[in-house]
Amino acid sequence: MSGKPVVLITGCSTGFGREIALASLSAGLRVIATARRPDTLRSLEEGGAKALKLDVTSSADELKAFASEAVALYGQVDVLINNAGFLQGGAVEENSHEENLAQFNTNFFGVINVTNAFLPHFRSRKQGTIVNISSQGSALCIPGAGIYCASKAALDAISDTWARELAPFGIRCVSIQPGAFRTSVAEAGNTKTAGATIEGYRGAHEWVESFCRGAGKERGDTKIAAAKIVEFVSVGPQRALPMRLPIGEDAYENMKAFYVRNLGDVEAWREVSTGTDVV
Repeated sequence: MSGKPVVLITGCSTGFGREIALASLSAGLRVIATARRPDTLRSLEEGGAKALKLDVTSSADELKAFASEAVALYGQVDVLINNAGFLQGGAVEENSHEENLAQFNTNFFGVINVTNAFLPHFRSRKQGTIVNISSQGSALCIPGAGIYCASKAALDAISDTWARELAPFGIRCVSIQPGAFRTSVAEAGNTKTAGATIEGYRGAHEWVESFCRGAGKERGDTKIAAAKIVEFVSVGPQRALPMRLPIGEDAYENMKAFYVRNLGDVEAWREVSTGTDVV
């Protein structure tokens, strides 16, 4: 089927997902918006989007069936934007095994399983773009959000691997690392805190409190960022994309400082790192 590219976005009930869907519609793209509760997508449907129910933690068979249903709507999917996720707060020690699993099942394994469900379609067409919404937290490793940051660091790593692994099929993959934007991530229900509290983790506890207190006051404009993301991923399939893209003034500065600092450490400890070859 010819026509405008088809974009499928996960986690469209609020935040980045909803704004990316709106920006995609404004750009004239065909949009498939998804959420665990389809009733939250009514306004997007009224704007021209197709709405489907999706829980990214569903089984592989359920996701395979979902992918077939999604592709059947327009006969194709050109861009998959993996946005669904949440933030697990608390010091690493405070988070239970079950809380850790829940964080990774949504933020990491959910992305792998949803993407795998669409890869046969992309490979058969010899094209497709995968966009994973990560976070600057993957580099900042924030006390109080360690499990969340770890899930996003893992997402960055798998995105880099996909960019290389899928290139022979004409499939692109990029990890987008937003800074602090005015989304619903810091609001009740979207940020979960550890069930246990251990005395002494003052910095971690203060960060969680500050993060939740600052909901709606973040410096980034989600609408502007969403429009930039849509423009970025809408470039022709023949054009190479970077493997990672920070977005937001804070993300740009923080990611730049992260790489500069790490490069300095590598050079400073070069004598320890090298000289290990068999002679």
